[in-house]
Amino acid sequence: MIDYVEREEYNEARKILSIDPPISGDVPVAGGCLMPPVKTAANPFFSNIRQNMDLIDGVGQMPLKRPQAMTGEDEKDLPKWMREAINQVDGGKAVSELFLAIEKAEQRRMRDALSCDVSYGAPKPAGRKQVQIAGVEKGSKNRYNNIWPYDHARVRLQSWAEGSCDYINASHVKAERSNKRYIATQGPLPTTFQDFWSVVWEQDVRVIVMLTAEMEGGQLKCHVYWTGKEYGPVRVKALSERRVSLESSKTRPVASRRRSTNASSEPPFIDQPHIIVRKFAITHSAHPFSPMREVTQIQYSSWPDLGTPAHPSHLLGLVEQCDAVVRSTMTPTAFPPTNDPEPPTQRPVIVHCSAGCGRTGTFCTVDSVVDMLKRQRSKQNIWGNSSMAGIEPAGKGDPGFGRGDAGADWITKDDEDLISKCVSDFRDQRLSMVQTLRQYVLCYETVLEWLITQRPSRPPKSAGGARWSYCP
Repeated sequence: MIDYVEREEYNEARKILSIDPPISGDVPVAGGCLMPPVKTAANPFFSNIRQNMDLIDGVGQMPLKRPQAMTGEDEKDLPKWMREAINQVDGGKAVSELFLAIEKAEQRRMRDALSCDVSYGAPKPAGRKQVQIAGVEKGSKNRYNNIWPYDHARVRLQSWAEGSCDYINASHVKAERSNKRYIATQGPLPTTFQDFWSVVWEQDVRVIVMLTAEMEGGQLKCHVYWTGKEYGPVRVKALSERRVSLESSKTRPVASRRRSTNASSEPPFIDQPHIIVRKFAITHSAHPFSPMREVTQIQYSSWPDLGTPAHPSHLLGLVEQCDAVVRSTMTPTAFPPTNDPEPPTQRPVIVHCSAGCGRTGTFCTVDSVVDMLKRQRSKQNIWGNSSMAGIEPAGKGDPGFGRGDAGADWITKDDEDLISKCVSDFRDQRLSMVQTLRQYVLCYETVLEWLITQRPSRPPKSAGGARWSYCP
């Protein structure tokens, strides 16, 4: 009798073979072996992914730091969502709750993407998944075994023969309310150098932002992918290299050149916050009559993995430097003033750190949110007041207005958290964009720094005008 019951239970368990935690509470089975009946049991194959961690205790809490130059009057003129985020009484609780919601949403998305149901007997119609992971099996092309692109957003190599591999660990990312476009990718591996430079050519990339040192704490974080002369059909010629200092969200060139990444050969000011700007000329053997393209690489190596820059102003200076280079690559007719929002249909910027998610996501978020704020400012007669109701946007003839904005209501409001919205957009397109709470807090601190730097040199005298005006 006991043997019969056990056989019946075994046969019932074989009907659906899954290595995912069951929703209905049934005993999970993997490979014919009973698994612990715990709803939160992690998928064994993907047990190393961060999305399987327990979020019951939250993500912690961290107060936001304020710029020293910020006054009480400055705070009154901030957007409502930023005032709520930096509330000193709150102590960062509201921001941590927003990040927790983002983490939980990604956890649900990953559990769905990593599900693996196997049915016996007649096949059952399967619904289309919202997201699918790509490149899990491409071991030699992934720097880490827990960061992969989503299939719907991944960059596909174009210049490969039909049937060959078009995979690279890179994702198209764009916030819904900004025209800025990025390709977020891992630090290139020797096995992917050719793929990386192929993407640079195929996507007409003119700016590369590198947010890591080659070595950090004795660990290799990114290989040097720019010293060779040929990467398959793409030829890369070094043109120049210089150091640019980052000082209080301003950048100024330093009259020195460097040829080596060896710190021992560097001048004493190597420890000062700075970026390395390298310029390359690239050509393609399959396009001999195409003009040479100039590509600029901006490397910021003073940002440790899972860490933060020394000060938000350094990240802001990096964003401003990148923005200046991007604008210099535009055609003269599309070249906008510095404080104008990004025009539509611009080339993507490649951004990478080591894994292509934490620091990469933080940079892209700050860059995109600053662009959103510029867009709000360009569409409003009054910006920064606590009440934005009833304000009609100006400049509706702008070709970028309302495009990709999911309705332009947000343009005239200041109560929706743009950083939370931006990170949520990015998380839908690539794993772990803005990976930690500290990086998420840094986004707020850096955007706040930008808002404070936009203070007028003198307050407006008109009582009926905007209380916050912006320097050109």
